[in-house]
Amino acid sequence: MVTLDVYDEVNRLFEILDDEKLTEKEVADLFTYFNDPEKLPSVEKALTKSKNDKVKLTYLRNLLTSEYPNKRIKYDIDDQKLKKSWDALKHGKVEKHGRSKVLDLSEDVYYLLGKDEQGFNISTLFIRKCYKDLYKMISKNNHVRRWRITGNPGIGKTFFGFYLLYFLAKQRKTVVYHKLKKPPMLFSENGVFSYPEDNIHALKRYLANEEVWYIVDGREPMEYVAKTILICSPQKSHYSQFDKLGVTIRYMPVWSWAEIDLCRGILFRNLTQEHVRELYNKWGGIPRYTLFYALNDGQQAFLQMAINSVNDKILNFIGETTDDNNSSHKIVHIRTNVEENEEEEEGEEEEGEEVEEEEEVVGESSLSSAPKVTRPDKGKGVAGKGVEGIPSYSTFTLEFASDYVSEKNFVEASSSLNDYATLRGTIFERIAHRKLLEGGSFRTRPLFATTVSCFGMNNSKLPIPKRDKLVFSTVDEVVPNRYCIPTQKNNASFDAFVFPDTFFQMTVAESHPIIKHGLEKYVNKADNSDIKFYFVLPKEVYNSYQEQALHTTKRTVLKKVPPWVNRIKQYALEIELKF
Repeated sequence: MVTLDVYDEVNRLFEILDDEKLTEKEVADLFTYFNDPEKLPSVEKALTKSKNDKVKLTYLRNLLTSEYPNKRIKYDIDDQKLKKSWDALKHGKVEKHGRSKVLDLSEDVYYLLGKDEQGFNISTLFIRKCYKDLYKMISKNNHVRRWRITGNPGIGKTFFGFYLLYFLAKQRKTVVYHKLKKPPMLFSENGVFSYPEDNIHALKRYLANEEVWYIVDGREPMEYVAKTILICSPQKSHYSQFDKLGVTIRYMPVWSWAEIDLCRGILFRNLTQEHVRELYNKWGGIPRYTLFYALNDGQQAFLQMAINSVNDKILNFIGETTDDNNSSHKIVHIRTNVEENEEEEEGEEEEGEEVEEEEEVVGESSLSSAPKVTRPDKGKGVAGKGVEGIPSYSTFTLEFASDYVSEKNFVEASSSLNDYATLRGTIFERIAHRKLLEGGSFRTRPLFATTVSCFGMNNSKLPIPKRDKLVFSTVDEVVPNRYCIPTQKNNASFDAFVFPDTFFQMTVAESHPIIKHGLEKYVNKADNSDIKFYFVLPKEVYNSYQEQALHTTKRTVLKKVPPWVNRIKQYALEIELKF
């Protein structure tokens, strides 16, 4: 007797022109049922003997009823909730709140988005700029079939997945969504359901379609032709095999203070700015702890526990982490090359000033020995000149979560970090700040062409007085005779400022171009005196360091130079440290 292929027959019964044809959910359930090799022969025999489609349909449905009597009831209810969530996404609206935007959804979406710390249904999503940028990259690059979006835990990567679902729902796309510890979910115009078991292969007929989107959150995707988006923390178990398939990787940044405060004002109005700022100064830009768990003492205690538990293997979490290594993520943050909002430097003259033009030169790139680490924003720890055309969110560097964390107990551990230049650069910055605050005499030499420095010789000792530290957010907060440190971690122009004309930039890199954007706010353009710009360097870099070019935030050499820029005099300043 010739037997038929049960999979082909089930697909045929799904496509027949009959109101009683199989549904997508039933097809998926049957494929899972067929995974049991002991059950397959009897099904093949029954379908082969039967010549009537109605009999076959009744037989197959009876199989499912007998196999999943309780599960089917549960998942029928779940599927109804899931369908309402999908409809809520379809009808969601982007609303403007001052300088920010949020995605407002009906409360039916809670089945997907969950509940907040107070137990209320989440139905509003704060739209980060990086969400819009990353969605645009993914949607416009049709030739890229596999993406990995990664970053620190607690920065909203899962909510970016929901943001993707919103757009795909609007476009009536078919989506397979598979989240860690959840069964796979299918969203389509023909049906919405979650599968009774955690078996992605039950949906392989959809995943074999190039028009289908396959979004995976916090787990390793399977290899299918569907457009695959993996959203995960940097844990190797999530992506080790997936990356071998040829993947485009983008890094989601931690939140800036501005983002945290804007989100607080919209979605967390029960929290005071003072309290959230205090948490931000400890945790850095992780809204899970600065906003969501702001009032949870148990969650807040995890930071000190993480600091106490981390040893000299702290950096293993980049590409080598395991599920139990959550401490590293709390104290070390991944930062990426976010495109900054800036004035149109090229071609925008400042009022009342003439502009000289220079030939544009793009520097060659060079890399340090740090494994798989680049420094897009500030260059600490990586020798490399700015390179035009590097996609946003495509490179990363490591930094401590905050000054609070970095100053706790990591200076002593620095000797074990020689191979990791970016984090070493962060440690160097913290130590250099301390040294300069304490004051003393520092070996200094001019980087511009001269035979005698303004201190009398090319390698003289520069006396720096002890100063109090001032951490500031805006130029209006700067006061004279203080050692002023900007709060923004991604400040590209300098690391410290002494009013009115002295800047400090810490780096362990062989090259660190000066970013013009941001400096002009601190410069008195009516004064003709020199602007002193000190590159604060470790001993091994000090002697070979050369004068640096001025760049735009796009990492190209400045073409149009306002007159005040010519007042900048560059110096190397040595900090003696043992790493």
